[in-house]
Amino acid sequence: MKRVIRILISYALALVLVIVSMNCSFVNIKADEQVYLSVSKSNSWESEGKYYAQFNLTITNNSSKNLQDWTINISKSGGEISQSWCCFVSDLGNSYELKPESYNKEIKAGENISNVGLIMSFPAETSNINASISPVFETEVKESPNIKEEDSNKEETKSQESVEVTEEINAGDEVETEEIDENLANAALVASRCFLSYADAPVIAIRACYDYMIVLNTEPKEEQETIAEAAVTAAQTASEFATDGDVESINTANNANDDNNAYEVSKDNEPVIEDSNPEAVEDNEPVTSVAGNKNIPTGRLRVSGTKLVDASGNVVQLRGVSSHGLSWFPEYVNESAMASLKADFGINVFRIAMYPREYAGYLTGGDKETLKAKIDEGVRAAANQGLYVIIDWHVLNYNPNEIKDEAISFFNEMSMKYAGYDNVIYEICNEPVGADWASQIKPYAESVIATIRANDPNALVIVGTNTWSQDVDAVVGNEIDDANVCYSLHFYAATHKDNIQNKLRYAINNGVPVFVSECSICDASGNGGIDYASANSWLELLNSLDVSYIAWSLCNKAETSALINSSCSKTSGWSEEDYSDAGKWFMQAIKNQ
Repeated sequence: MKRVIRILISYALALVLVIVSMNCSFVNIKADEQVYLSVSKSNSWESEGKYYAQFNLTITNNSSKNLQDWTINISKSGGEISQSWCCFVSDLGNSYELKPESYNKEIKAGENISNVGLIMSFPAETSNINASISPVFETEVKESPNIKEEDSNKEETKSQESVEVTEEINAGDEVETEEIDENLANAALVASRCFLSYADAPVIAIRACYDYMIVLNTEPKEEQETIAEAAVTAAQTASEFATDGDVESINTANNANDDNNAYEVSKDNEPVIEDSNPEAVEDNEPVTSVAGNKNIPTGRLRVSGTKLVDASGNVVQLRGVSSHGLSWFPEYVNESAMASLKADFGINVFRIAMYPREYAGYLTGGDKETLKAKIDEGVRAAANQGLYVIIDWHVLNYNPNEIKDEAISFFNEMSMKYAGYDNVIYEICNEPVGADWASQIKPYAESVIATIRANDPNALVIVGTNTWSQDVDAVVGNEIDDANVCYSLHFYAATHKDNIQNKLRYAINNGVPVFVSECSICDASGNGGIDYASANSWLELLNSLDVSYIAWSLCNKAETSALINSSCSKTSGWSEEDYSDAGKWFMQAIKNQ
């Protein structure tokens, strides 16, 4: 491991970091290697004597080289970061340093990322922040995965620096094998799932994994087979160390796939049990069905005024949970899990989140057939349990028109397949950003809904609103000409308070049906502390207006909003101790209605 670190240090010395300050505008970092950083303020509010502003950061790589890594420096200037997402934040005293997550550190030539965001507090109103970026351009590594002495004289790297390796590690060498194995075991927690999740292991494991991957290979998309094999080896090592309590045992059987496929964690085949009893849930006796009962007792839902009603005209408030991304936590979308949540929480709806553009997403390398099969399992399982189910096209941080054609194709297939199912609801754009309601989101929604209506005239449709589905007030007076549409509002109680609640009241008071298709009781990053007072205020408001709501999210990711404790590996049959603090709050909130 020390040799690996020395190699990485050698590479680091060869990197050229270019830093340019910017002030809420596009800035050309360097003429021959153009990297642009822009910051825009998308939202602001006042609370308890402080001014809060939400900033969205976009990094655009217009150079001819790939970015391997990046660092952003934010000057404090009297402000403090209260929330962040899609980055790691370090307090340097007079400034903050932002480092990427595992999934957004690499930016290909000609591409950009726009999923990094901050909420900062200031003593007075402000419209900008001072930021600088340090891009790290790709460095070519010539060593093979088994680094050997004879490889040390290969071609120079792209930075014209050659790295000489004079040591050789063989299986029989006595060189800190326990340390190497432990680091591999930690790395395996991420390596075996890095194609499935937001690398939810501890930060040190994330760094260890990616250090290992950089040395192994700097072109992961071209060498995925090698990385997959290394991940399996590391996962096997992790299993050997599971008994010491430091590393969780992982059951992996990753296969190398081409660029159009995601890496999957395989599971043992489970017995098919139809006509299951939802009250009798045993973790070792999974409830799985392939049949699917298309008809649930309450029938199709429809909009009546600002409320949802069932087939008999009774007012229905849907209360349930959402999966995390199907590519990363598919194991939680199963009938046993739904039966457990129905028994423990009293849910009547389950949301299936399909990310289109994130890592291993539906449009970015995910195995489409596997993902659609998981949706099918979820739809049928929910129907068998008498639950409604939302198929969520999880647009996140961009204009949905960027993937409009793909969305139309997806929902054409889904609505054709599930036209006969009473329980299926379609959510056509989760959290748009940078998209005006009238000129962008509404026309997009009209096109997608027309496709759905051609196959299923009666399905309930949920449409997202701008600024992470916070601007539901913009719909007032400009609703879609469709009688069975709701408009989504999302909140995270520790961040979104009176100003977002007022948007909800305004929309409802003006006849706009609102559906809270995602919420939690922590801050907007999905992490941080829980604000119980704000959470209870939101719950009281939702119940008073019969507004449906969905808790984010069913997984054991190491963040506050995950409903399952990160130490729990069960995918159904949970005890109360297995639920996180957020999970316990939602359990009480939902079942006490």
